[in-house]
Amino acid sequence: MSALVSRRLTLLATAATLALGALAPARAQTPAAPPAPPERDGAGHTLQDLYQAALKEGGALTVYAGGDEVTQGFGIKAGFEKQFPGMKLNLVVDLSKYHDARIEEELLRKDLKVDVAHLQTLHDFDDWAARGLLLPYRPIGWDQVPAAYKDPQARFTGLFMLTFANSYNKTLVTAENAPRDYADFLKPEFRNRIVIAYPHDDDAVLYVFDKIIQKYGIGFIDKLQANGVQWVRGTQTPRDAVEAGKYAVSTGTSGNFVPVESSNIRFMLPASDPFLTWAQTGAIFKDAKHPAAAKLYVSWTLSLPTASSPRQFPLRKDVPPPAGFKPIDQYNTSPEDFRAFMRDRARVERLKGLFERLLGPVQGISPLKD
Repeated sequence: MSALVSRRLTLLATAATLALGALAPARAQTPAAPPAPPERDGAGHTLQDLYQAALKEGGALTVYAGGDEVTQGFGIKAGFEKQFPGMKLNLVVDLSKYHDARIEEELLRKDLKVDVAHLQTLHDFDDWAARGLLLPYRPIGWDQVPAAYKDPQARFTGLFMLTFANSYNKTLVTAENAPRDYADFLKPEFRNRIVIAYPHDDDAVLYVFDKIIQKYGIGFIDKLQANGVQWVRGTQTPRDAVEAGKYAVSTGTSGNFVPVESSNIRFMLPASDPFLTWAQTGAIFKDAKHPAAAKLYVSWTLSLPTASSPRQFPLRKDVPPPAGFKPIDQYNTSPEDFRAFMRDRARVERLKGLFERLLGPVQGISPLKD
């Protein structure tokens, strides 16, 4: 109960007692519950403490965020700068595989511009940690992050969960006929109405197609091709095309578990097939120019108010899944399996070569420039 509601209830109760006068004895009122104590990071600092330190440092920071559309960073930037007036967040969205190369160049030139990176390329964090490049930090919410999603030495941690599954346009496909498992994409009614990101252009989509081959065999790819697929770059590109009605269905893309009613797109988890979920992982670089602001950003991302309304699975253990959904361990998905997949770079490269052979080279400019 908020303090404002409590005060209103108290005033109403007092008025009622005065009106009744001696007809009824006054009853003791239950005191309002005290406000929850502010969350603190591993050093005992609150968000307000971190905010003040960041302002004294200059009030700026640079974050490299994995993604494939510039618009994916707009909400983060707006939310952060609104909560912390005077802060300037330079949030750069790009494919994770380009960000890690960008960071490597900055390190070699001894001109590190990035303060925080949160990326899909989970193997990079192991490498950076082993090279002593990351700043150990236990942010606000650290104790609520499952052990599988964070480094025991606090050099990196999951910041939020992401899921890739199936999408359809509700004006073109009924819910009953929408694709749930991957075999559904072979239905004749979806012929030439399918759009998917190239598996060999994105390791997350590659993981999805690795699972497809493991279950259905490599011949499934031939059948899928024969049913007419438009291959594109970027995982939001298929989502946007389906929402616009250019295509009817897609897989290997993200979406809201609870649909936005005004949107034409619907997101569906497979009924029995495995699907991809992972913890988008973040870290602060040891030589970051803005360490105080970096700590504020990571703690803000994991703080309960920010993390309490996820559009997919929650990362914090004390946050329930969206209405109508079960905890992640009750689905056929494994973030730990994806992390193991990303660490096996030799296998990833073999799979990329296989899909280039099956589908041809990746074509098209970066989705951030189209």
